[in-house]
Amino acid sequence: MTRAFRLNLTILSLLALLVGLYLVFQALDGAVVRRREEIGILRSLGVTAGEVRRAWLAEAAMLGLAGGLVGSLMGWAGAQGAVRLVGRTMNALYQATSVRSASLSWGELAGALVLSVAAAVVAGWWPARVASGLPPAQVMVRHAPQPTAGGWWTGPWAGLGLVAWGMAMAMAGPIRFEGGFRFPAAGYGAALAWVVGGGVVAGALLGPVARSFSGWARGSATLHLALAHLRRPSGRHRLAAAGLLCAVAMTSGMAILVASFDRTMRGWIERTFQADLYISSDGAQSASTQNRIPETTWRRVVTRPEVADWNVIHATPAMLKGGETILAGADLAFSERHAPLAWREAPLDGAVWDPARNEGLALVSEAFTERFGTRRGEWIELPTPAGTRRLRVAGVFSDYGNERGSVVVERVHFERWHGTTMASSLVLALKPGARDEAVRAELLRAHPGLQVLTNAHLRREVLRVFRQTFAITHALELIGVVVAVAGLGMTLAAVLLERRATLTTLRALGMTRGELARATALEGAMLAWVGGMGGVVVSLGLGWLLVFVINRQTFGWTLQYTVPWGAMAALMAMVMASATLVAHAVGRWGADLPSDREE
Repeated sequence: MTRAFRLNLTILSLLALLVGLYLVFQALDGAVVRRREEIGILRSLGVTAGEVRRAWLAEAAMLGLAGGLVGSLMGWAGAQGAVRLVGRTMNALYQATSVRSASLSWGELAGALVLSVAAAVVAGWWPARVASGLPPAQVMVRHAPQPTAGGWWTGPWAGLGLVAWGMAMAMAGPIRFEGGFRFPAAGYGAALAWVVGGGVVAGALLGPVARSFSGWARGSATLHLALAHLRRPSGRHRLAAAGLLCAVAMTSGMAILVASFDRTMRGWIERTFQADLYISSDGAQSASTQNRIPETTWRRVVTRPEVADWNVIHATPAMLKGGETILAGADLAFSERHAPLAWREAPLDGAVWDPARNEGLALVSEAFTERFGTRRGEWIELPTPAGTRRLRVAGVFSDYGNERGSVVVERVHFERWHGTTMASSLVLALKPGARDEAVRAELLRAHPGLQVLTNAHLRREVLRVFRQTFAITHALELIGVVVAVAGLGMTLAAVLLERRATLTTLRALGMTRGELARATALEGAMLAWVGGMGGVVVSLGLGWLLVFVINRQTFGWTLQYTVPWGAMAALMAMVMASATLVAHAVGRWGADLPSDREE
Protein backbone atom coordinates (compact mmCIF):
# COMPACT_ATOMS: atom_id res chain seq x y z
CA MET A 1 0.00 0.00 0.00
CA THR A 2 2.86 2.37 0.75
CA ARG A 3 4.25 1.76 -2.74
CA ALA A 4 0.85 2.50 -4.28
CA PHE A 5 0.50 5.65 -2.14
CA ARG A 6 3.99 6.79 -3.18
CA LEU A 7 3.17 6.02 -6.82
CA ASN A 8 0.01 8.15 -6.60
CA LEU A 9 2.00 11.16 -5.36
CA THR A 10 4.74 10.57 -7.94
CA ILE A 11 2.28 10.52 -10.84
CA LEU A 12 0.66 13.75 -9.64
CA SER A 13 4.10 15.35 -9.24
CA LEU A 14 4.98 14.33 -12.80
CA LEU A 15 1.74 16.01 -13.93
CA ALA A 16 2.96 19.26 -12.35
CA LEU A 17 6.30 18.77 -14.13
CA LEU A 18 4.52 18.15 -17.44
CA VAL A 19 2.53 21.36 -17.18
CA GLY A 20 5.68 23.15 -16.01
CA LEU A 21 7.46 21.91 -19.12
CA TYR A 22 4.68 23.53 -21.12
CA LEU A 23 5.31 26.82 -19.27
CA VAL A 24 9.05 26.66 -20.03
CA PHE A 25 8.20 26.09 -23.68
CA GLN A 26 5.99 29.19 -23.70
CA ALA A 27 8.74 31.27 -22.08
CA LEU A 28 11.41 30.21 -24.57
CA ASP A 29 9.01 30.54 -27.48
CA GLY A 30 8.21 34.10 -26.41
CA ALA A 31 11.94 34.81 -26.13
CA VAL A 32 12.35 33.86 -29.80
CA VAL A 33 9.84 36.56 -30.73
CA ARG A 34 11.51 39.21 -28.56
CA ARG A 35 15.03 38.44 -29.87
CA ARG A 36 14.35 37.98 -33.57
CA GLU A 37 16.43 41.01 -34.53
CA GLU A 38 19.36 39.74 -32.46
CA ILE A 39 19.11 36.33 -34.13
CA GLY A 40 18.94 37.95 -37.56
CA ILE A 41 22.09 39.99 -36.90
CA LEU A 42 23.99 36.89 -35.77
CA ARG A 43 22.89 34.96 -38.84
CA SER A 44 23.92 37.87 -41.10
CA LEU A 45 27.38 37.91 -39.49
CA GLY A 46 27.91 34.27 -40.43
CA VAL A 47 26.66 32.35 -37.40
CA THR A 48 25.22 29.10 -38.71
CA ALA A 49 21.78 27.74 -37.97
CA GLY A 50 23.34 24.87 -36.01
CA GLU A 51 25.28 27.24 -33.80
CA VAL A 52 22.13 29.28 -33.08
CA ARG A 53 20.26 26.09 -32.23
CA ARG A 54 23.02 24.84 -29.91
CA ALA A 55 23.26 28.22 -28.19
CA TRP A 56 19.51 28.23 -27.65
CA LEU A 57 19.54 24.72 -26.23
CA ALA A 58 22.47 25.64 -23.96
CA GLU A 59 20.45 28.59 -22.67
CA ALA A 60 17.47 26.30 -22.06
CA ALA A 61 19.73 23.87 -20.17
CA MET A 62 21.06 26.69 -17.97
CA LEU A 63 17.50 27.80 -17.23
CA GLY A 64 16.62 24.21 -16.35
CA LEU A 65 19.65 23.93 -14.07
CA ALA A 66 18.86 27.18 -12.24
CA GLY A 67 15.14 26.40 -12.00
CA GLY A 68 15.82 22.83 -10.89
CA LEU A 69 18.18 23.96 -8.13
CA VAL A 70 15.79 26.62 -6.80
CA GLY A 71 12.81 24.27 -7.23
CA SER A 72 14.55 21.46 -5.34
CA LEU A 73 15.33 23.74 -2.41
CA MET A 74 11.80 25.17 -2.39
CA GLY A 75 10.38 21.65 -2.66
CA TRP A 76 12.48 20.52 0.28
CA ALA A 77 11.28 23.48 2.34
CA GLY A 78 7.63 22.88 1.42
CA ALA A 79 7.97 19.17 2.17
CA GLN A 80 8.76 19.90 5.82
CA GLY A 81 5.09 20.77 6.33
CA ALA A 82 3.68 18.25 3.89
CA VAL A 83 5.52 15.34 5.47
CA ARG A 84 3.60 15.84 8.70
CA LEU A 85 0.30 15.45 6.83
CA VAL A 86 1.54 12.36 4.99
CA GLY A 87 3.01 11.01 8.22
CA ARG A 88 -0.39 11.12 9.93
CA THR A 89 -1.89 9.25 6.98
CA MET A 90 0.88 6.63 7.13
CA ASN A 91 0.36 6.09 10.86
CA ALA A 92 -3.41 5.85 10.47
CA LEU A 93 -3.47 3.56 7.46
CA TYR A 94 -0.27 1.73 6.72
CA GLN A 95 2.50 1.44 9.28
CA ALA A 96 3.94 3.20 12.31
CA THR A 97 6.46 5.92 11.51
CA SER A 98 8.20 8.59 13.58
CA VAL A 99 9.34 10.70 10.62
CA ARG A 100 8.75 14.40 11.30
CA SER A 101 10.89 16.07 8.60
CA ALA A 102 11.88 15.53 4.99
CA SER A 103 15.46 14.90 3.94
CA LEU A 104 17.12 15.74 0.62
CA SER A 105 20.03 13.50 -0.34
CA TRP A 106 22.68 14.38 -2.90
CA GLY A 107 21.37 11.58 -5.12
CA GLU A 108 17.83 12.98 -5.04
CA LEU A 109 19.14 16.48 -5.77
CA ALA A 110 21.19 15.17 -8.71
CA GLY A 111 18.17 13.28 -10.04
CA ALA A 112 15.98 16.38 -9.77
CA LEU A 113 18.56 18.52 -11.60
CA VAL A 114 18.94 15.95 -14.39
CA LEU A 115 15.15 15.78 -14.74
CA SER A 116 14.73 19.56 -14.80
CA VAL A 117 17.55 20.11 -17.30
CA ALA A 118 16.19 17.36 -19.55
CA ALA A 119 12.68 18.84 -19.37
CA ALA A 120 14.00 22.33 -20.19
CA VAL A 121 16.00 21.04 -23.17
CA VAL A 122 12.94 19.19 -24.48
CA ALA A 123 10.85 22.33 -24.02
CA GLY A 124 13.49 24.45 -25.76
CA TRP A 125 13.95 22.16 -28.76
CA TRP A 126 11.12 23.58 -30.85
CA PRO A 127 11.89 27.27 -30.10
CA ALA A 128 15.55 26.52 -30.97
CA ARG A 129 14.43 24.96 -34.23
CA VAL A 130 12.29 28.01 -35.02
CA ALA A 131 15.09 30.40 -34.06
CA SER A 132 17.60 28.68 -36.33
CA GLY A 133 15.27 27.83 -39.21
CA LEU A 134 14.31 31.26 -40.58
CA PRO A 135 16.56 32.93 -43.16
CA PRO A 136 18.29 36.16 -41.99
CA ALA A 137 16.32 38.39 -44.35
CA GLN A 138 13.00 37.23 -42.95
CA VAL A 139 14.19 37.30 -39.34
CA MET A 140 15.31 40.92 -39.74
CA VAL A 141 11.75 41.92 -40.58
CA ARG A 142 10.77 43.15 -37.17
CA HIS A 143 7.13 42.15 -37.21
CA ALA A 144 7.17 39.20 -39.58
CA PRO A 145 4.26 36.98 -38.48
CA GLN A 146 4.72 33.38 -37.53
CA PRO A 147 3.10 30.94 -39.96
CA THR A 148 -0.06 29.23 -38.80
CA ALA A 149 0.36 25.68 -37.59
CA GLY A 150 -0.19 23.00 -40.17
CA GLY A 151 0.59 19.42 -40.97
CA TRP A 152 -1.16 16.13 -40.45
CA TRP A 153 -0.26 16.07 -36.75
CA THR A 154 -2.43 19.14 -36.09
CA GLY A 155 -5.58 17.75 -37.69
CA PRO A 156 -8.46 16.27 -35.72
CA TRP A 157 -7.89 12.80 -37.19
CA ALA A 158 -4.43 12.62 -35.60
CA GLY A 159 -5.95 13.42 -32.22
CA LEU A 160 -8.77 10.93 -32.67
CA GLY A 161 -6.19 8.31 -33.67
CA LEU A 162 -4.36 8.87 -30.37
CA VAL A 163 -7.66 8.55 -28.51
CA ALA A 164 -8.37 5.25 -30.27
CA TRP A 165 -4.86 4.01 -29.45
CA GLY A 166 -5.48 4.94 -25.82
CA MET A 167 -8.70 2.92 -25.83
CA ALA A 168 -6.77 -0.12 -27.03
CA MET A 169 -4.14 0.36 -24.30
CA ALA A 170 -6.87 0.64 -21.66
CA MET A 171 -7.84 -2.95 -22.37
CA ALA A 172 -4.35 -4.28 -21.52
CA GLY A 173 -3.52 -5.78 -18.14
CA PRO A 174 -1.01 -4.53 -15.57
CA ILE A 175 2.66 -5.43 -15.24
CA ARG A 176 2.95 -7.91 -12.37
CA PHE A 177 5.98 -8.04 -10.07
CA GLU A 178 7.12 -10.54 -7.49
CA GLY A 179 5.17 -10.23 -4.27
CA GLY A 180 1.89 -9.37 -6.00
CA PHE A 181 2.66 -5.70 -6.74
CA ARG A 182 1.03 -4.51 -9.98
CA PHE A 183 1.82 -1.46 -12.10
CA PRO A 184 -0.84 -0.34 -14.63
CA ALA A 185 1.65 0.93 -17.23
CA ALA A 186 -0.82 0.55 -20.12
CA GLY A 187 -3.43 2.48 -18.14
CA TYR A 188 -1.10 5.42 -17.61
CA GLY A 189 -0.11 5.21 -21.29
CA ALA A 190 -3.80 5.37 -22.24
CA ALA A 191 -4.25 8.46 -20.04
CA LEU A 192 -1.31 10.18 -21.77
CA ALA A 193 -2.64 9.26 -25.22
CA TRP A 194 -6.08 10.64 -24.37
CA VAL A 195 -4.70 13.89 -22.97
CA VAL A 196 -2.39 14.49 -25.94
CA GLY A 197 -5.02 13.38 -28.45
CA GLY A 198 -7.64 15.59 -26.81
CA GLY A 199 -5.22 18.54 -26.97
CA VAL A 200 -4.71 18.01 -30.70
CA VAL A 201 -8.47 17.84 -31.27
CA ALA A 202 -9.04 20.98 -29.16
CA GLY A 203 -6.46 22.90 -31.21
CA ALA A 204 -8.10 21.74 -34.44
CA LEU A 205 -11.52 22.91 -33.20
CA LEU A 206 -10.41 26.50 -32.51
CA GLY A 207 -11.00 27.57 -36.11
CA PRO A 208 -14.48 26.01 -36.52
CA VAL A 209 -15.59 27.30 -33.11
CA ALA A 210 -14.41 30.83 -33.93
CA ARG A 211 -16.19 30.73 -37.28
CA SER A 212 -19.41 29.58 -35.60
CA PHE A 213 -19.42 32.82 -33.56
CA SER A 214 -18.88 35.04 -36.61
CA GLY A 215 -22.55 36.05 -36.73
CA TRP A 216 -22.25 37.49 -33.21
CA ALA A 217 -19.38 39.76 -34.27
CA ARG A 218 -21.50 42.09 -36.39
CA GLY A 219 -21.32 45.54 -34.84
CA SER A 220 -18.61 44.57 -32.34
CA ALA A 221 -15.09 45.44 -33.43
CA THR A 222 -13.54 43.84 -30.34
CA LEU A 223 -15.27 40.48 -30.86
CA HIS A 224 -14.52 40.59 -34.58
CA LEU A 225 -10.84 41.23 -33.84
CA ALA A 226 -10.70 38.39 -31.27
CA LEU A 227 -12.35 35.88 -33.62
CA ALA A 228 -10.19 36.94 -36.57
CA HIS A 229 -7.06 35.63 -34.86
CA LEU A 230 -8.70 32.32 -33.94
CA ARG A 231 -10.19 31.48 -37.34
CA ARG A 232 -6.67 30.51 -38.45
CA PRO A 233 -5.04 29.69 -35.09
CA SER A 234 -1.29 29.69 -34.74
CA GLY A 235 0.68 26.92 -33.12
CA ARG A 236 0.80 28.98 -29.94
CA HIS A 237 -3.00 29.15 -29.82
CA ARG A 238 -3.24 25.39 -30.27
CA LEU A 239 -0.66 24.75 -27.58
CA ALA A 240 -2.42 27.08 -25.12
CA ALA A 241 -5.71 25.23 -25.65
CA ALA A 242 -3.93 21.88 -25.26
CA GLY A 243 -2.24 23.01 -22.03
CA LEU A 244 -5.53 24.11 -20.51
CA LEU A 245 -7.17 20.86 -21.62
CA CYS A 246 -4.39 18.85 -19.93
CA ALA A 247 -4.75 20.73 -16.64
CA VAL A 248 -8.56 20.63 -16.55
CA ALA A 249 -8.73 16.99 -17.70
CA MET A 250 -6.27 15.72 -15.09
CA THR A 251 -7.77 17.82 -12.28
CA SER A 252 -11.35 16.82 -13.10
CA GLY A 253 -10.31 13.20 -13.64
CA MET A 254 -8.81 13.09 -10.14
CA ALA A 255 -11.98 14.76 -8.81
CA ILE A 256 -14.04 11.94 -10.37
CA LEU A 257 -11.78 9.34 -8.76
CA VAL A 258 -12.03 10.98 -5.33
CA ALA A 259 -15.83 11.40 -5.64
CA SER A 260 -16.19 7.78 -6.73
CA PHE A 261 -14.03 6.67 -3.82
CA ASP A 262 -16.03 8.84 -1.42
CA ARG A 263 -19.40 7.47 -2.57
CA THR A 264 -18.14 3.89 -2.53
CA MET A 265 -16.58 4.27 0.90
CA ARG A 266 -19.77 5.75 2.34
CA GLY A 267 -21.83 2.86 0.99
CA TRP A 268 -19.28 0.34 2.27
CA ILE A 269 -19.28 1.96 5.71
CA GLU A 270 -23.09 1.88 5.84
CA ARG A 271 -23.10 -1.83 4.99
CA THR A 272 -20.08 -2.92 7.00
CA PHE A 273 -20.37 -1.00 10.27
CA GLN A 274 -23.73 -2.16 11.56
CA ALA A 275 -22.66 -3.34 15.02
CA ASP A 276 -22.49 -1.05 18.06
CA LEU A 277 -18.94 -1.37 19.43
CA TYR A 278 -15.58 -2.24 17.83
CA ILE A 279 -12.76 -3.29 20.14
CA SER A 280 -9.05 -3.87 19.59
CA SER A 281 -5.84 -3.68 21.56
CA ASP A 282 -4.91 -0.11 22.41
CA GLY A 283 -1.52 -0.73 20.76
CA ALA A 284 -3.11 -1.67 17.42
CA GLN A 285 -2.99 1.79 15.87
CA SER A 286 -2.10 0.83 12.29
CA ALA A 287 -2.36 -1.99 9.80
CA SER A 288 1.19 -3.17 10.53
CA THR A 289 0.70 -3.91 14.25
CA GLN A 290 0.12 -7.44 15.55
CA ASN A 291 -1.28 -6.71 19.03
CA ARG A 292 -3.83 -9.26 20.29
CA ILE A 293 -6.56 -9.56 22.94
CA PRO A 294 -6.19 -12.59 25.26
CA GLU A 295 -9.11 -15.03 25.42
CA THR A 296 -9.65 -14.36 29.11
CA THR A 297 -10.19 -10.69 28.31
CA TRP A 298 -12.54 -11.07 25.38
CA ARG A 299 -14.52 -13.76 27.21
CA ARG A 300 -15.21 -11.30 30.04
CA VAL A 301 -16.27 -8.68 27.49
CA VAL A 302 -18.70 -10.84 25.48
CA THR A 303 -20.39 -12.23 28.61
CA ARG A 304 -21.45 -8.80 29.85
CA PRO A 305 -25.24 -8.49 30.27
CA GLU A 306 -25.49 -5.64 27.72
CA VAL A 307 -24.09 -7.78 24.88
CA ALA A 308 -26.66 -9.41 22.59
CA ASP A 309 -24.31 -10.84 19.96
CA TRP A 310 -20.58 -10.82 19.29
CA ASN A 311 -17.93 -11.72 16.77
CA VAL A 312 -14.31 -12.49 17.57
CA ILE A 313 -12.01 -11.80 14.63
CA HIS A 314 -8.54 -13.23 14.09
CA ALA A 315 -6.22 -11.87 11.41
CA THR A 316 -2.71 -12.81 10.37
CA PRO A 317 -0.55 -12.44 7.26
CA ALA A 318 -0.45 -15.47 4.97
CA MET A 319 2.10 -16.06 2.23
CA LEU A 320 0.70 -17.56 -0.96
CA LYS A 321 2.58 -18.32 -4.16
CA GLY A 322 1.62 -14.95 -5.66
CA GLY A 323 2.44 -12.86 -2.61
CA GLU A 324 1.24 -12.00 0.87
CA THR A 325 -2.44 -11.72 1.79
CA ILE A 326 -4.52 -11.51 4.98
CA LEU A 327 -6.10 -14.61 6.51
CA ALA A 328 -8.99 -13.82 8.85
CA GLY A 329 -11.09 -16.04 11.08
CA ALA A 330 -14.57 -14.91 12.12
CA ASP A 331 -18.08 -16.07 12.86
CA LEU A 332 -19.23 -16.01 9.24
CA ALA A 333 -22.93 -16.09 10.12
CA PHE A 334 -22.51 -12.90 12.19
CA SER A 335 -22.22 -10.86 9.01
CA GLU A 336 -25.47 -12.35 7.75
CA ARG A 337 -27.21 -11.47 11.00
CA HIS A 338 -25.90 -7.90 11.36
CA ALA A 339 -23.93 -6.65 8.33
CA PRO A 340 -24.60 -8.48 5.04
CA LEU A 341 -21.57 -8.31 2.77
CA ALA A 342 -21.57 -6.50 -0.59
CA TRP A 343 -21.21 -9.43 -2.93
CA ARG A 344 -19.32 -9.48 -6.19
CA GLU A 345 -20.09 -13.20 -6.44
CA ALA A 346 -22.53 -14.42 -3.76
CA PRO A 347 -22.35 -17.96 -2.29
CA LEU A 348 -24.52 -20.46 -4.13
CA ASP A 349 -25.67 -22.31 -0.98
CA GLY A 350 -25.85 -21.85 2.79
CA ALA A 351 -23.09 -24.29 3.72
CA VAL A 352 -20.58 -21.47 4.15
CA TRP A 353 -22.54 -20.16 7.18
CA ASP A 354 -22.55 -23.50 9.03
CA PRO A 355 -19.38 -24.29 11.07
CA ALA A 356 -20.13 -27.98 10.78
CA ARG A 357 -19.96 -27.84 6.96
CA ASN A 358 -17.63 -24.95 6.05
CA GLU A 359 -14.18 -26.20 7.06
CA GLY A 360 -13.14 -26.49 3.41
CA LEU A 361 -14.80 -23.22 2.34
CA ALA A 362 -13.61 -19.61 2.35
CA LEU A 363 -14.83 -16.17 1.41
CA VAL A 364 -12.35 -13.90 -0.40
CA SER A 365 -12.29 -10.19 -1.15
CA GLU A 366 -12.41 -8.71 -4.63
CA ALA A 367 -8.83 -7.48 -4.22
CA PHE A 368 -7.77 -11.09 -3.61
CA THR A 369 -9.39 -12.30 -6.85
CA GLU A 370 -7.76 -9.50 -8.87
CA ARG A 371 -4.37 -10.14 -7.34
CA PHE A 372 -4.32 -13.94 -7.48
CA GLY A 373 -6.65 -14.55 -10.45
CA THR A 374 -9.13 -16.64 -8.45
CA ARG A 375 -12.91 -16.79 -8.89
CA ARG A 376 -15.84 -18.37 -7.07
CA GLY A 377 -15.76 -22.16 -7.18
CA GLU A 378 -11.98 -22.37 -7.63
CA TRP A 379 -9.52 -23.79 -5.12
CA ILE A 380 -6.72 -22.11 -3.19
CA GLU A 381 -3.93 -23.66 -1.13
CA LEU A 382 -3.41 -21.86 2.16
CA PRO A 383 -0.31 -22.54 4.30
CA THR A 384 -1.01 -22.76 8.06
CA PRO A 385 1.02 -23.96 11.08
CA ALA A 386 -1.06 -27.16 10.98
CA GLY A 387 -0.22 -27.76 7.32
CA THR A 388 -1.44 -26.58 3.94
CA ARG A 389 -5.22 -26.29 3.68
CA ARG A 390 -7.05 -26.64 0.37
CA LEU A 391 -10.07 -24.33 0.37
CA ARG A 392 -12.79 -23.71 -2.20
CA VAL A 393 -13.83 -20.10 -2.78
CA ALA A 394 -17.51 -19.96 -1.83
CA GLY A 395 -18.05 -16.25 -2.50
CA VAL A 396 -16.36 -12.96 -3.39
CA PHE A 397 -17.18 -9.77 -1.47
CA SER A 398 -16.22 -6.11 -1.87
CA ASP A 399 -13.81 -4.85 0.76
CA TYR A 400 -11.79 -1.64 0.95
CA GLY A 401 -9.79 -2.41 4.09
CA ASN A 402 -6.61 -3.45 2.26
CA GLU A 403 -5.33 -4.01 -1.27
CA ARG A 404 -3.48 -7.26 -0.49
CA GLY A 405 -6.76 -9.16 -0.42
CA SER A 406 -8.41 -11.15 2.35
CA VAL A 407 -9.34 -14.79 2.89
CA VAL A 408 -12.01 -15.28 5.56
CA VAL A 409 -12.68 -18.67 7.18
CA GLU A 410 -14.74 -19.83 10.14
CA ARG A 411 -13.18 -18.80 13.47
CA VAL A 412 -13.16 -22.27 15.04
CA HIS A 413 -11.15 -23.65 12.11
CA PHE A 414 -8.70 -20.74 12.24
CA GLU A 415 -8.11 -21.33 15.96
CA ARG A 416 -7.46 -25.03 15.43
CA TRP A 417 -5.09 -24.45 12.47
CA HIS A 418 -3.08 -21.76 14.26
CA GLY A 419 -3.36 -23.01 17.82
CA THR A 420 -4.39 -19.66 19.24
CA THR A 421 -7.52 -18.05 20.64
CA MET A 422 -6.09 -14.54 20.97
CA ALA A 423 -8.29 -12.09 19.06
CA SER A 424 -7.22 -9.32 16.70
CA SER A 425 -10.48 -7.45 17.25
CA LEU A 426 -13.93 -7.86 18.71
CA VAL A 427 -17.32 -6.68 17.43
CA LEU A 428 -20.30 -6.29 19.76
CA ALA A 429 -24.02 -5.91 19.08
CA LEU A 430 -25.78 -4.53 22.16
CA LYS A 431 -29.22 -5.32 23.47
CA PRO A 432 -32.05 -2.84 22.84
CA GLY A 433 -31.91 0.00 25.32
CA ALA A 434 -28.18 -0.31 26.04
CA ARG A 435 -26.32 2.95 25.43
CA ASP A 436 -23.13 2.44 23.43
CA GLU A 437 -21.25 5.36 25.02
CA ALA A 438 -22.07 4.14 28.53
CA VAL A 439 -20.97 0.59 27.73
CA ARG A 440 -17.81 1.94 26.12
CA ALA A 441 -16.94 3.94 29.24
CA GLU A 442 -17.46 0.89 31.47
CA LEU A 443 -15.29 -1.30 29.22
CA LEU A 444 -12.46 1.27 29.22
CA ARG A 445 -12.54 1.43 33.03
CA ALA A 446 -12.51 -2.33 33.35
CA HIS A 447 -9.97 -2.93 30.56
CA PRO A 448 -7.64 0.09 30.13
CA GLY A 449 -5.53 -1.82 27.59
CA LEU A 450 -8.35 -1.91 25.05
CA GLN A 451 -9.38 0.59 22.41
CA VAL A 452 -13.18 0.77 22.22
CA LEU A 453 -14.85 2.68 19.38
CA THR A 454 -18.54 3.31 18.87
CA ASN A 455 -20.19 2.87 15.50
CA ALA A 456 -20.57 6.61 14.92
CA HIS A 457 -16.98 7.38 15.93
CA LEU A 458 -15.54 4.64 13.75
CA ARG A 459 -17.49 5.86 10.73
CA ARG A 460 -16.22 9.40 11.25
CA GLU A 461 -12.66 8.13 11.70
CA VAL A 462 -12.71 6.10 8.49
CA LEU A 463 -13.97 9.08 6.48
CA ARG A 464 -11.43 11.38 8.14
CA VAL A 465 -8.55 9.08 7.23
CA PHE A 466 -9.89 8.80 3.68
CA ARG A 467 -10.07 12.56 3.20
CA GLN A 468 -6.64 12.96 4.81
CA THR A 469 -5.18 10.51 2.30
CA PHE A 470 -6.33 12.61 -0.65
CA ALA A 471 -5.82 16.05 0.91
CA ILE A 472 -2.29 16.47 -0.43
CA THR A 473 -3.41 15.69 -3.98
CA HIS A 474 -5.54 18.83 -4.20
CA ALA A 475 -2.51 21.14 -3.96
CA LEU A 476 -0.80 19.28 -6.80
CA GLU A 477 -3.95 19.53 -8.92
CA LEU A 478 -4.18 23.28 -8.30
CA ILE A 479 -0.56 23.74 -9.39
CA GLY A 480 -1.39 22.33 -12.81
CA VAL A 481 -4.32 24.69 -13.35
CA VAL A 482 -2.37 27.77 -12.17
CA VAL A 483 0.59 26.97 -14.42
CA ALA A 484 -1.69 26.34 -17.42
CA VAL A 485 -3.40 29.72 -16.98
CA ALA A 486 0.02 31.36 -16.63
CA GLY A 487 1.03 29.63 -19.86
CA LEU A 488 -2.03 31.10 -21.56
CA GLY A 489 -0.91 34.57 -20.50
CA MET A 490 2.59 33.97 -21.88
CA THR A 491 1.10 32.68 -25.14
CA LEU A 492 -0.96 35.82 -25.61
CA ALA A 493 2.04 38.00 -24.68
CA ALA A 494 4.14 36.33 -27.41
CA VAL A 495 1.28 36.68 -29.90
CA LEU A 496 0.87 40.40 -29.11
CA LEU A 497 4.59 40.98 -29.54
CA GLU A 498 4.24 39.59 -33.05
CA ARG A 499 1.23 41.85 -33.67
CA ARG A 500 2.90 45.10 -32.64
CA ALA A 501 2.58 46.59 -36.09
CA THR A 502 -1.10 45.64 -36.20
CA LEU A 503 -1.71 47.05 -32.71
CA THR A 504 -0.02 50.33 -33.67
CA THR A 505 -2.20 50.57 -36.78
CA LEU A 506 -5.39 49.87 -34.81
CA ARG A 507 -4.53 52.55 -32.26
CA ALA A 508 -3.86 54.99 -35.09
CA LEU A 509 -7.29 54.20 -36.55
CA GLY A 510 -8.98 55.13 -33.28
CA MET A 511 -9.28 51.87 -31.33
CA THR A 512 -8.71 52.56 -27.65
CA ARG A 513 -6.44 50.62 -25.35
CA GLY A 514 -9.47 49.37 -23.44
CA GLU A 515 -10.99 47.95 -26.63
CA LEU A 516 -7.71 46.20 -27.51
CA ALA A 517 -7.55 44.75 -23.99
CA ARG A 518 -11.16 43.50 -24.26
CA ALA A 519 -10.38 41.91 -27.62
CA THR A 520 -7.44 40.05 -26.09
CA ALA A 521 -9.62 39.07 -23.11
CA LEU A 522 -12.24 37.62 -25.48
CA GLU A 523 -9.51 35.78 -27.35
CA GLY A 524 -8.21 34.31 -24.08
CA ALA A 525 -11.72 33.44 -22.92
CA MET A 526 -12.40 31.59 -26.18
CA LEU A 527 -9.14 29.65 -25.81
CA ALA A 528 -10.02 28.81 -22.19
CA TRP A 529 -13.55 27.74 -23.15
CA VAL A 530 -12.38 25.38 -25.91
CA GLY A 531 -9.53 23.98 -23.81
CA GLY A 532 -11.61 23.78 -20.63
CA MET A 533 -14.65 22.14 -22.24
CA GLY A 534 -12.34 19.71 -24.03
CA GLY A 535 -10.73 18.98 -20.67
CA VAL A 536 -14.13 18.25 -19.11
CA VAL A 537 -14.96 15.81 -21.91
CA VAL A 538 -11.57 14.09 -21.65
CA SER A 539 -11.88 13.97 -17.85
CA LEU A 540 -14.99 11.79 -18.13
CA GLY A 541 -12.86 9.22 -19.94
CA LEU A 542 -9.92 9.73 -17.57
CA GLY A 543 -12.23 9.27 -14.59
CA TRP A 544 -13.47 5.98 -16.05
CA LEU A 545 -9.86 4.95 -16.68
CA LEU A 546 -8.78 5.82 -13.13
CA VAL A 547 -11.77 4.06 -11.55
CA PHE A 548 -12.12 0.91 -13.63
CA VAL A 549 -8.58 0.34 -14.96
CA ILE A 550 -5.79 2.03 -12.98
CA ASN A 551 -7.44 1.81 -9.56
CA ARG A 552 -8.67 -1.74 -10.10
CA GLN A 553 -5.35 -2.98 -11.43
CA THR A 554 -3.44 -1.31 -8.58
CA PHE A 555 -5.74 -2.07 -5.64
CA GLY A 556 -8.23 -4.64 -6.93
CA TRP A 557 -11.19 -2.45 -5.90
CA THR A 558 -14.31 -1.71 -7.94
CA LEU A 559 -15.67 1.77 -7.22
CA GLN A 560 -19.00 3.38 -8.04
CA TYR A 561 -18.34 5.80 -10.89
CA THR A 562 -19.42 9.25 -9.71
CA VAL A 563 -19.11 12.58 -11.53
CA PRO A 564 -18.94 15.65 -9.21
CA TRP A 565 -20.69 18.01 -11.61
CA GLY A 566 -20.76 20.86 -9.08
CA ALA A 567 -17.01 20.73 -8.43
CA MET A 568 -16.25 20.46 -12.14
CA ALA A 569 -18.52 23.42 -12.93
CA ALA A 570 -16.73 25.44 -10.22
CA LEU A 571 -13.36 24.46 -11.70
CA MET A 572 -14.50 25.49 -15.19
CA ALA A 573 -15.77 28.84 -13.86
CA MET A 574 -12.45 29.42 -12.08
CA VAL A 575 -10.48 28.62 -15.23
CA MET A 576 -12.66 30.88 -17.39
CA ALA A 577 -12.53 33.79 -14.93
CA SER A 578 -8.79 33.58 -14.27
CA ALA A 579 -7.98 33.10 -17.98
CA THR A 580 -10.11 36.12 -18.93
CA LEU A 581 -8.52 38.32 -16.26
CA VAL A 582 -5.00 37.24 -17.24
CA ALA A 583 -5.78 37.79 -20.93
CA HIS A 584 -7.22 41.24 -20.20
CA ALA A 585 -4.09 42.23 -18.25
CA VAL A 586 -1.88 40.99 -21.09
CA GLY A 587 -4.08 42.87 -23.56
CA ARG A 588 -3.60 46.16 -21.70
CA TRP A 589 0.15 45.52 -21.65
CA GLY A 590 0.13 44.81 -25.39
CA ALA A 591 -1.93 47.90 -26.13
CA ASP A 592 0.72 50.01 -24.40
CA LEU A 593 3.65 48.53 -26.33
CA PRO A 594 5.64 51.33 -27.97
CA SER A 595 6.09 51.05 -31.69
CA ASP A 596 9.69 52.33 -31.88
CA ARG A 597 11.56 49.60 -29.95
CA GLU A 598 11.41 45.94 -29.02
CA GLU A 599 10.42 44.84 -25.52
